[in-house]
Amino acid sequence: MLQFLLRRLASMVLVIFLMLTGMFVLLHLAPSSPVNSLPPAVAADPEAVQAYLAAHGLDQPLVIQYLNYLKGVVTLDFGTSIYDGTSVSAQIADHLPISLELGLLAALVSMLPGFLLGAWTAVHKGDKIDSVSRVFTVLTLSVPAYWLAVVSLVLLGQQFPQLLPNAGGFVKFTEDPAANLQVMILPAIVLGLSTFALIARSLRASLVDVLGSDYVAFARGMGMSQGRLLRKVAVRNAVIPTLTIMGVLLASLVSGTVLVESVFQIPGLGQLMVTAFLRQDYPLALGASIATAVIFLLLNLVIDALYYVVDPRVRMQLKTSKSARLRPAMA
Repeated sequence: MLQFLLRRLASMVLVIFLMLTGMFVLLHLAPSSPVNSLPPAVAADPEAVQAYLAAHGLDQPLVIQYLNYLKGVVTLDFGTSIYDGTSVSAQIADHLPISLELGLLAALVSMLPGFLLGAWTAVHKGDKIDSVSRVFTVLTLSVPAYWLAVVSLVLLGQQFPQLLPNAGGFVKFTEDPAANLQVMILPAIVLGLSTFALIARSLRASLVDVLGSDYVAFARGMGMSQGRLLRKVAVRNAVIPTLTIMGVLLASLVSGTVLVESVFQIPGLGQLMVTAFLRQDYPLALGASIATAVIFLLLNLVIDALYYVVDPRVRMQLKTSKSARLRPAMA
């Protein structure tokens, strides 16, 4: 298990390094520049512009800038914002919990209902509920989250203005939990709707295959009740492929809140990242991107670990590969 996690961690470090390098190059090759955010009077003065670039190390060659930034990242120093001079780490620490809360709320309102609906429709395959559910999930997957966010903001905002961030303003959970949840529940539903549909369809397909297998038929023939058959045999085997999808979707929910945060004006990491890119605030944009990538990769690492626990075939494969490596050394 330890070697399994160490290999995954090594892969994470490589992915983060490649992502950081690509983002750094793309940001600096973009036609816009941090100079564009300066007041017109300052931007028109060549000496003032040169002094501004020198103060932020932007007058150095790109390779030197990259090495300096990489050195800071290794020591967990993400620098300061070019726009306002604040600490990038402090801004990420301030905005990250909001995105985590939104992503976890979206997971809560999507994954458990999606799991229950998938199991229910698999057991009642072919009836009216199953047909309606399949049509509903297809329609749900066809609706873009951004469009749904705008529509819900316009339609529900007139009837329930207290649910929308721009009506009462965003409130942190630590300040007023009730007001915070009142603001966050609608964005969480919008964000998690497609995840709900994917999990329901994935689990239904897996569970239908498992329920039609020979070992389930044997267990049913031995007199196992339907409830116990689902709990002990069917769901346990059907959840393995669904677990992979749930891991990717959960990571996407937590790290992919950019559009929903922008529509609902939620000051999370996604909105911070959009603002940083628009201002060409290199340190802040890179720091927010790294934080997003780390969240995504850590959640996938957790799912990989769960795969190791749930699926005995993974453990057996790792033991077999380990034995194969040790055998030549012993010989």
